[in-house]
Amino acid sequence: MKKLYLYLFLEICVFGNDISFENIKHSAHENSHRLSIRSIDTKIEEARLENVYSTLYPQLSFGYNSEYNRNLDSTSTGSISVGETTINSTVRHKDSLSLRMNYELYHFGTTLKQIEMSKNEIAAKKLEVCNEETKLHLEILDRYAQAQKAQNEQRFKKSMHTLRKELYFYKQRLYTAGKETRVSVGDEAIRLIDLEHDIERSLMTYEENLIALSKLSHVELDLKETQLLSLATKADEIHLRSFENNSQARQYQEKMDEKNAEISMNERSQLPVVSLYSNYYLYGSDPHNAYDAFKSIQPNSWNAGLSVRWNLFEGFKYNSESARLHLERNRIDEEYALAKREYDSQTKTKQEHLNRLAMLTKNEIEALTETRTKITMTGRLRAGGEADAVSEVSVKLEGLEREMALENEMIQQAYEAESLKLQHAGAQECTAH
Repeated sequence: MKKLYLYLFLEICVFGNDISFENIKHSAHENSHRLSIRSIDTKIEEARLENVYSTLYPQLSFGYNSEYNRNLDSTSTGSISVGETTINSTVRHKDSLSLRMNYELYHFGTTLKQIEMSKNEIAAKKLEVCNEETKLHLEILDRYAQAQKAQNEQRFKKSMHTLRKELYFYKQRLYTAGKETRVSVGDEAIRLIDLEHDIERSLMTYEENLIALSKLSHVELDLKETQLLSLATKADEIHLRSFENNSQARQYQEKMDEKNAEISMNERSQLPVVSLYSNYYLYGSDPHNAYDAFKSIQPNSWNAGLSVRWNLFEGFKYNSESARLHLERNRIDEEYALAKREYDSQTKTKQEHLNRLAMLTKNEIEALTETRTKITMTGRLRAGGEADAVSEVSVKLEGLEREMALENEMIQQAYEAESLKLQHAGAQECTAH
């Protein structure tokens, strides 16, 4: 029902041509093949755990044997045993049934270590879903911000194009009146062409990123009508966490615990295995007829006993395996340290970006305020005949350029804040849990 409501809500958003980052993110989470694959990996490990649990129970097996024997030595009257080889007797038809039970009584906790390893692997796989989810959200965020900037630039540059055409018209008139040079008019024509190219490039970038968002979210976004809503994330709303509380760090910790359990299991595998076994046999035979041999099957014998198996030497297999496992644990240590440094470095970089963008935004707001005042004053001077049309259009173009720069910086600031928020989402916030 929850998915149905989300689907209907997304359909309404798409129909209304407005869609937010949260809408796309939630839809991507519900439909992502990447997340589904990671979730299936988790279920595979859970199935493997059930298989390990099965080793805690006794193993029962049933066997049936039917044999025909032709003795080539007519003087032989029975079975002869030579080492482990038994030469059959003169009885031609033999049938046997057997029920065997084997139960490992004690192996110094090796099976329990296997269970511990499987549980660590399941936990690591679940955290891998969280890491994949964060990567997916960051990819969506990157595409979303790029599409926003391209859409913003396209909108402003279309307005600038209208003013540039007006400015080109005024300069042509001034050139005709002998008050403007041909070079100046030519430069304005080139600026107009460049602006048209910029609009096309912005459109291309916007459509490219919107197609990518459609692919990631499984929501068909209209390339012509879709409006991306602003990101509402603010830097002061972000709760920064240490790397140790991050899902990536938790995954490394689970891997380390799993590797320690594997090392312990390898050490315990060198100790004796104590097992209980029991067999119950039924036997029947007949010198002439196979059917009579089957009918004559009856209880013959049973046995029970304890066995101890201890591998004293396996060609240095334990030493090489132990060395490999310890090297793998060292590798996890190095990966953890590297991930922590990258995490801390990214956090510091994003914080610096946010601080710089806050200052740039503040400066842009002040500059835009002054430019708007300048536009108002130029308009008054134009109305009073003290300023020409070229000056008025040029000031309006300056105002549009400053507005576009301010919008882009605000988009970048919200992007950096949301990126920092996603990076510092704790493992407990992962929707996979």
